[in-house]
Amino acid sequence: MKINKLYSFSLFSLLLLFSSVSLFAQETILKGVVTSENGDPVPYVNLVIKGTTKGTMSSFDGSYQLSGLTINDIIAVSSVGYISQEIKYVGQKELNITVKEDAEQLDEIVVIGYGTQKKSDLTGSTGVVTAEDSDLQPVPNVQGMLQGKMAGVVVSQNSGAPGAAPKVNVRGFTGNPIYVIDGLIDGDINAVNPNDIENISVLKDASATAIYGSRGANGVIIVTTKGGKKNSPLKVNGEYYHTISQLNNKLDLLDPVSYMKIVNKKKLEAGANEIFSRDEIRRAESTPGFGTDWQDEIYRTAHSDNANISLSKGWENTTLRFSLGARNDQGIIRNTNYERYTSRLSVSSSLTSTMELNFNGSFTQEKGLNMGQGGQTGSDNAVASATAWAPNLPVFDESTGDYTGFQGYGATVRRNPVYLTDEILRNSDRKTYATNLSLTQKILPELKFKVFGAVQYRGVDNDTYTRYEPATANSVSKLYQETISNVKYQGNAQLDFNKEFNSNHKLNATAVFEVISRQNKRDYFTTSFDQGEDQEGTLSERIYIMEPEGMLSALGRVGYSYKDKLLFTGSIRLDGSSRLPKDNQWDDFYSAALAYKLSNEEFLKNSDVISNLKLRIGYGEIGNVNSLNAFQVQDLTNPLIRPYVFNGTELSYAEGIENGNNRANPELRWEVSRQTNFGIDLGLFDDKIQVNADYYNKITDDSHFNSLVPAYLGGGTVKSNTGTIKNEGIELQLTYKYTSEGKFSMRNTLSFNYNDSEVINIPQDTVYVGTQENGFDRQSHILIQGQQVGQLYGYKYLGVKTSNTPIDGEIGNLKMGDAIYLDANGDGKIDVNDMQVLGNGHPDFTWGFNSFIDYGNWSLNIFIQGVHGVDVFNLPQHGLLGGGSGVLDATSTEIYNSYSFDRNGTLPSLNARLRTQSSMFVEDASFIRIKNITLAYQVPLKAYSLRVYGGAQNVYTFTNYKGYDPEANSGSNLAPGVDRGSFPLPITYTFGLNFGF
Repeated sequence: MKINKLYSFSLFSLLLLFSSVSLFAQETILKGVVTSENGDPVPYVNLVIKGTTKGTMSSFDGSYQLSGLTINDIIAVSSVGYISQEIKYVGQKELNITVKEDAEQLDEIVVIGYGTQKKSDLTGSTGVVTAEDSDLQPVPNVQGMLQGKMAGVVVSQNSGAPGAAPKVNVRGFTGNPIYVIDGLIDGDINAVNPNDIENISVLKDASATAIYGSRGANGVIIVTTKGGKKNSPLKVNGEYYHTISQLNNKLDLLDPVSYMKIVNKKKLEAGANEIFSRDEIRRAESTPGFGTDWQDEIYRTAHSDNANISLSKGWENTTLRFSLGARNDQGIIRNTNYERYTSRLSVSSSLTSTMELNFNGSFTQEKGLNMGQGGQTGSDNAVASATAWAPNLPVFDESTGDYTGFQGYGATVRRNPVYLTDEILRNSDRKTYATNLSLTQKILPELKFKVFGAVQYRGVDNDTYTRYEPATANSVSKLYQETISNVKYQGNAQLDFNKEFNSNHKLNATAVFEVISRQNKRDYFTTSFDQGEDQEGTLSERIYIMEPEGMLSALGRVGYSYKDKLLFTGSIRLDGSSRLPKDNQWDDFYSAALAYKLSNEEFLKNSDVISNLKLRIGYGEIGNVNSLNAFQVQDLTNPLIRPYVFNGTELSYAEGIENGNNRANPELRWEVSRQTNFGIDLGLFDDKIQVNADYYNKITDDSHFNSLVPAYLGGGTVKSNTGTIKNEGIELQLTYKYTSEGKFSMRNTLSFNYNDSEVINIPQDTVYVGTQENGFDRQSHILIQGQQVGQLYGYKYLGVKTSNTPIDGEIGNLKMGDAIYLDANGDGKIDVNDMQVLGNGHPDFTWGFNSFIDYGNWSLNIFIQGVHGVDVFNLPQHGLLGGGSGVLDATSTEIYNSYSFDRNGTLPSLNARLRTQSSMFVEDASFIRIKNITLAYQVPLKAYSLRVYGGAQNVYTFTNYKGYDPEANSGSNLAPGVDRGSFPLPITYTFGLNFGF
């Protein structure tokens, strides 16, 4: 009995032991390191137990841990750029894996219009920026990811306001490029979180952009967002960074007492009484903290936060990625702020072995407060007011308890700066929904059919509350409210053919039918309130505008490769736009490009020096109607057009849309750009050195210009096809890569852009463009046939009258200390007939230098940008120097260099007339800027990824420009380079971390 019990117990214990061993065997953790053939650790390699969803990913140092294995399991090892392999598990506890580079995968895949292509097979001029290229440059918007990254793309940050998007020009200065976001044409790029970007392709020449027809006239920027990866475990990635921003360049202005003395001196020189008594000045000198430093009042140290998190997962047939982002930016001007909240979902699924479904959906909300502060043309500009408002005045008037108002001296055309920041509140709330769905069916191994549908809705609510102005009689408070909605639909049907014939010939073809419909609605009105509490408002006339438009397109593209040496790409596109009259709605556009890979010839194949050499040539035609509105061809002033009823009030079309003098033209047709491109791609020493160079010549015919209507026909202007503009230039990009056998690696990229423009034909010999500023006698810019685009226009300043001996171009009757302006036509007077070209608001050339240096776990990025040969109207400088003739009183310390203080001074006297629209206020705004310095450290963790970093942006600017910032200015492509007191770019310090597990 005891023996049986002992036997039973022993058997049970033995079974338990074997069960434990078996269980332990099932939960064995396999450890190891993944390295390249050179022995370097390889991160982000997927290791999945084949036939299951169990897996892991190698960490930054290449190490991994994989559990759940049993004997004879197969471990699938895969990573982008490396050859996939399968390894049989035989029970070991440690397994080091070596992965080999896949030359085929390393030939980078580039997203082009309606498809992808190997970078080595490109025939057009196309640049690519990946997420890794901006890894150490914390940028708040997608446009910032492009700055300094590639030749031919000029990115300018014209405002330092929170949420301000940079301006992007592709090859010349003709208009804004379009953004294609996951297939959605003309998507809202400002609503995209940069952390969601996988890569950006920029189609620059017409042979590449012609596939987008009218949409691609000014370049195409294709944005691809991130998705999940097949057979990958759940991956969580996140980022958080905090920034501290400050005014980078405080202007040197007069202290309150010095200002009061100069105001008195100006009055005495003009034969008037002093404003301030000696007792007032003595009291000011003896009163601690007297007066106000208006720059200190409106500028502040701003704190901002940016947080992002994403989850991704991949199975055998399905991938998924979901992300959230939150951004809260304070501006360095008080009461300015921007918030953005983003979410994005990406799902891809192979429904069958031949059918694939892709879905992308996003929602973004943006909230802004006074985002447009700075740069306004009127008296509401706090930036300009802070430099011109009298420094002896306090913020608040003790006698009234209200803001200090105009006192009879000082800046008559400005307002109290703090009143402008605190009592004019501009709120905006924008919501953007975008979704697209595509279904791809493989009909044959070489033939695929794809349907694509997308919807984008953008709703904007704007309201501006302006409190009545202090110390101003009959001033009233106003509330302006505006609602804008824009709905866009896009549908595509696409057929792709791709086949290789006997290894020498490759043929691919794409055919697309596309329909786009858009409807824009705008509703706005103003309510006025008298001063005092509980006053009823007076509602202005309410305006409602609806602009529908549509476009139908059919396009085809064919690509051919012979022995992977001779490459050809050709396309044709037929577009029809509702913006044009029926007889001119349709037009077709063509492109063709050739490339020759000399490096694939036998005499270069085994070269130790030349690893890649490709010659490219291309030509294309592109249409454009983007400068026209939806009703440009309708005669909105025709009383026979049936009016409509809104809100009980009958309005005509002309009243409802406020068309003004812009008359209809039923003869309008497509604007057409014709571009030729010659390029070379060169790789040396196994592509350690890469050179990309392009020359382009782009002529835009039938440009849409406003032509004058003769007075006997009623006057005004009419839009017509009467302009021709040429842009030609050179792009050069040089990249050098170095990797040592140890821990050191480096990648440097230098990009260079040169563009020259010419006005070949315009409606008249000269056309004035740009706005007519306060104090300007004509528009700020001029177009002259045979000359460049972007020319600043005004009077030529010759200097100061300091002797009785006249100089060439001087008119008579000038007093000592007066400003001398050129009498260009010699008629003895200075008027608009003496105006001439004063400079150009477009730079002669730009460049960018990016350096990425890695040593062990440390990474460093330095980005420097340069802009040269650009001129800017520095309009605030007119106020800083007093403006002359009693309009303003000087606030700049430069005034001591005037004739009133120094008979040999270079500035006119205090009472001299200073013409705003003159070369005196045109300055060279060339600069070299250390744009970014960021240092990061990858914390050596086994199971997780953690990187901490710190850096600074807009670190230092080398420039002779006297304003806050040479880059911060406004204007259009035809009339660039006007600084009205733009929101300065701050210096920003960044501290953050990235993590993943």
